[in-house]
This record gives sequence, C-alpha cells and structure tokens, in this order.
Amino acid sequence: MRFTCNIVEDLLPLYLEDMCSEDSKAALEKHLQECPACREKLSRMRNSEIIPKMKKQESNLSITDYVKKIKRHRIRIGISVALISAVTVCLLTLCSLTIFDMHRQANPTIFFEEAGVYDLTAEELETTAAEVGEYIFYTNTQHIQVTIPQNVDYESEIILWDATNRDDPTEIGYGHVDSGNKTCSFSSLSAHRRYKVTCDEEEKAALTISDGRIINFWSSLRNVLEEIIGK
Repeated sequence: MRFTCNIVEDLLPLYLEDMCSEDSKAALEKHLQECPACREKLSRMRNSEIIPKMKKQESNLSITDYVKKIKRHRIRIGISVALISAVTVCLLTLCSLTIFDMHRQANPTIFFEEAGVYDLTAEELETTAAEVGEYIFYTNTQHIQVTIPQNVDYESEIILWDATNRDDPTEIGYGHVDSGNKTCSFSSLSAHRRYKVTCDEEEKAALTISDGRIINFWSSLRNVLEEIIGK
C-alpha cells in the first residue's frame, strides 16, 4: 500500500498519538523514508507538541511548588502560634506566682512561739549594737537584715551566729556596716535553726534587725525565679 503526501499529512496526527493500525503505520513509515517533505512536516508537528507538553509540565511544577510553599507557611504559622502560646502561658504563670509571693511577703504566716526567741516574721526589732547580742532570732524568710539609721555615723563588723545550740553558738557569717553601707544582709538561712547577731563595736548605736522582706514586684519575681531554678 502506497500513501500520497496528502494521505500521510492526514495520518501524521494519528501516527504521533500512536493510534494507527499496524498496516497504516508501516506504509506511512515507508513513505516517510522516501519523502523529505513529509519527514519535515512530521518534525514540525513533533516540535509543536513538545512545547505545550513542556508548558504543561512547568505549570504542574509551579502548582506543586505553590502547594508546598503554602504547607511550609502553615507549618511555620502553627509553630509560631504554639511558641507564642507557650511563652504567654509561662509569662502569665510567672506573673501569677510573683503576685502570690508579694501577697505572701505582705501577709506572712505567723505561727511560731518559743520562749526567749524573737520572731522576726512577726515584727522587726529596734535595739542597739551593745544589746543586740542578747537576742536569739527566728526567721522563716531565709534572711536576716541588720540596718543602721541614715543619720548615724557607726562602723562595725556584723557577725551572724547559728544559735540553735544556745550554749555553744557557731559563727556562720560576717558582714559590715558603715556610713556608706547602712545595711548588712544574711541569706540562705533556715526556719529550723535559731540565730544570733553581734557587733564588734558595741556602742549605743541604734540597729534595726528584720527578716529582710522587700515587698515589690521585682523582688518577688527574683524570689520566684530563684525557687524555680532551685527546683
């Protein structure tokens, strides 16, 4: 069977789609071997089909990339929301604990009663450098603070004693007060122990002994953070 160029031109689309019968395909290919013009037409038709296919593939790739980009964006948003929520919860919890600590500092639980022991939780003590050594102190805030008045010119070493055994107290801390440093603080103390304070210079200089409570937001925040880090 021999095809004319017109018949071949009609069959080329079917040939490209591989929809010809085996006989037609064989006859068409034989004609193409002998006819440069029809081979040229076939070449042009193949090129004209490749371009749309490439564009379609590029379009599919663009859609796929866009979908992946949307997914990544949603994942980032989800992670950001989760992190912001976690940080917000932590900050709210921290603020709540700080406010609770401020309330606790302003309203301490006073239940300690022991003869011969001064409860600093209930009230600070105003005494003198010469007389302070006569007292045994209790604190449930882990602090004891020694303060001299601003208008008093007094300098001395302050010694803190563990007086749980009153007959044999033990030196456990040192501090210093003078005209430029009016306050001496001792920390990391225990409510299960008893304490004593003495001064090297035993004069009639006024002293105030307290449990060192500071009632403000930042002090309470520091207390809360120390408790959390300690845990």
